[in-house]
Amino acid sequence: MTKTVLDPLETSVKALSNAPSSIHIIELRFPNYRNLAPNTRLPFEFPITVLLGRNGSNKSSILHALYGCKYDHSLADFWFETEIDAIPAVRDGLKQSVTHTYVNKAGVEGECIKARAPRHKYDPDYWEAVKPSQRYGFPAGAKRVPPIDVPVFHLDFRGELPAFDKYFYFPDPAHLARRGKYARRKGRFRRGYRKQDYLRQRSKRLKNELEKDGTPLSTEELSILSYILERKYQSGTVLRHKLFHGHEGWTIVFRTPTVSGGYSDAFAGSGESAAALLVHNLISTPKGSLVLLDEPETSLHPRAQQRLLQFIAHYAVRKSLQIVMATHSIYLADKALPQAAIRVLESAKDDFIHVSTSMSASEAFHEIGSMESEKTLIVEDVRAKRIVLSTLKSVSPNSLKDIRVVVRDGGASRILRDIQAHATAGRSSIFVMFDGDYRPAIEVPDEDALPQGRHALDQLIKDLIKGPNKNGQYLDFVDAADRTRFISFFRTNVRFLPSTTPERLIWSDTAATNLLESFDAGDLPESIRVESDGKKQITALAELVAGMDADGVFQFLLAQFLRSESEERKQLEQTLRHVREA
Repeated sequence: MTKTVLDPLETSVKALSNAPSSIHIIELRFPNYRNLAPNTRLPFEFPITVLLGRNGSNKSSILHALYGCKYDHSLADFWFETEIDAIPAVRDGLKQSVTHTYVNKAGVEGECIKARAPRHKYDPDYWEAVKPSQRYGFPAGAKRVPPIDVPVFHLDFRGELPAFDKYFYFPDPAHLARRGKYARRKGRFRRGYRKQDYLRQRSKRLKNELEKDGTPLSTEELSILSYILERKYQSGTVLRHKLFHGHEGWTIVFRTPTVSGGYSDAFAGSGESAAALLVHNLISTPKGSLVLLDEPETSLHPRAQQRLLQFIAHYAVRKSLQIVMATHSIYLADKALPQAAIRVLESAKDDFIHVSTSMSASEAFHEIGSMESEKTLIVEDVRAKRIVLSTLKSVSPNSLKDIRVVVRDGGASRILRDIQAHATAGRSSIFVMFDGDYRPAIEVPDEDALPQGRHALDQLIKDLIKGPNKNGQYLDFVDAADRTRFISFFRTNVRFLPSTTPERLIWSDTAATNLLESFDAGDLPESIRVESDGKKQITALAELVAGMDADGVFQFLLAQFLRSESEERKQLEQTLRHVREA
């Protein structure tokens, strides 16, 4: 087993939480940019930011916007107009534009705007820093602020192919034909001249260039690469070149104990090459840089992705880096990262992309439909989550490894729409636990007892979900099969708390009396005893106990509930056991 040279992720995250000065760009704002909602704001509150979202949600475009913030960089390096890809010049009177807020060397915060300002028809993709105006969301009299000047490093792992791959997978047929014609004249090849022949011939020149100009991987780099990929590396050499018919790219040669003579990225896995490239470049990046990583998980197995995040966080601390990653990986949005590190790009009914800053990583992956393979239990609020987690822990600590509990913003109506999506997609590992006040008055019929016809199925669904959703609309089903899938999911994967609300579930007059006695706060008033609203009941009780708020009272009552022999606790344990064993 390779010994780690990196701090544990939790240690690095704690250090980064105390390092706000490494956040170089505080916020992006998009008055008009691609299909982001007008004037969308994207705050950066943690030195590592993970952008999550479905394909087409502008994750890469945001990285390009960050790249273009630097004073001598342009967004046109990535986004430019062609005859078949026109860029709308204006929207609602606003040019394509991005603003960035940062603190200058004098400690003064300022916002700079860069806009697409075509000079003439032959230069339509010119971007420049322009004068701020109220039209673009600036206050009256705002002064022009120059663009930020920090080192920027951008790496797109989908496009950063080794030089070998660029030629092998995208050869120039005309070039090969010319080389083949010359080779046949010399009598060197009886068969056709192939791309393999060209690469073989150029390898001698490449070997010489590697020996002369290649950069050896340091002992530190080799140690980290060995840890991430879990294999031993003795040495490595990196060279950027144009030796393969002008295709600029990297060549990396590795030496390991098991492969005599070494091997290059022509034989290495794509994940191995990508990891080596990231390790080499991140360690070489100047201190205080803005680092932009586009899908760094490419071709890496899950544990390597986890260790890659550990490496990224370790060097974010050591080099005061601000790192922004676009990813689809649950392993790069680790639960050790705070909510301030997670930014979710969501499409809405207005057809624009919106930025959410209020989701944890697990909630984000639920939102974008990329849940983990383990079971996920969705609940309505934080207190329900506390009850479920505490009950699981009391039953068996290992239960916490089997079930991830997620709070779904938007309440029951939003969860119902999610159920429809999960049922359609056949996500059997996702479960829902509503509060008990949402329990239907009828049992869900078995498959062979379902009513026939669309209207009868609609009436059954209405009875199960207790009428229309929050917006006054019923769920939108396509056909009878769609309705049947919803009902089936409801039968097998939807459960309910054994009381109307989390607060009512854990309430006990005896426990409340014990709490008051332990604080010499008198007897339990009758007004609290008969209160039907559990939240009001707990709030009123907290007012009688000096130094304890409603959350403290909730925690005390929850602890008493878990030690009790009540029927509600037994019912909850049985329900969670069903979820765990399903």
